[in-house]
Amino acid sequence: MRTHPCVVVGLALDAARSVREGDRLTLARRPQDEDIVACIHDGQRIGHIPPGRIWVARLLTEGAHHEVTVTGFDTDPAGALAHIEIAISIIGDGPERSVIRSVISEIGDELRILAMIGATDGRLEPAERGVMEQFASVRAAELGLETDPGEVAHAVRWARRHVPNVLDVAGIVKRLTKERPQALPLIWEACMLVAEIDGRIAPEERQSMTTLHALLEQGMSDAKRNTAGG
Repeated sequence: MRTHPCVVVGLALDAARSVREGDRLTLARRPQDEDIVACIHDGQRIGHIPPGRIWVARLLTEGAHHEVTVTGFDTDPAGALAHIEIAISIIGDGPERSVIRSVISEIGDELRILAMIGATDGRLEPAERGVMEQFASVRAAELGLETDPGEVAHAVRWARRHVPNVLDVAGIVKRLTKERPQALPLIWEACMLVAEIDGRIAPEERQSMTTLHALLEQGMSDAKRNTAGG
């Protein structure tokens, strides 16, 4: 089973009251517009998949066996419900016929590290959020991702709600060292910007930065050694 993050947009007025984390949804094409994938909960349409996530429509076309589970609720800075977060699990052992990529799936862990630095004091300020959104936009372009409107901002909010601890960060750095070592110095540069954007580095931020720097330095050293060793 392979699981991919996605969101429900165009929410019905009662979606927030009727849907709970862990609930199962059903996906269905709209007869009047087959490019739109509707999300059904207890027989009622609660919203739809963003049109840019064409891989979801392709899943239905290919007849892939799947499950859709509600994983969370995303609110905008004003506190209004912006998205219902879901996980689409593709059931089966065969190779995926469609390439499935999103900002969260590709650089979500990188954003989580930035969120750890930005939210050290318990909150993520607008300026810090802005640095993270700029980082996400640049990284998405570098990786050839076509993003939906609002996808980058949502990914930053998602990262804020999934701030990693030190053990999580160590695991992320270890994975990136093997899979995408060029991301490590970029993460460090962005973390420096996040930490300094308000004009000073607080003591708790400095401690987190020291720990992160050691992990990233070790990762970059290991990556260089792996490259030299062939």
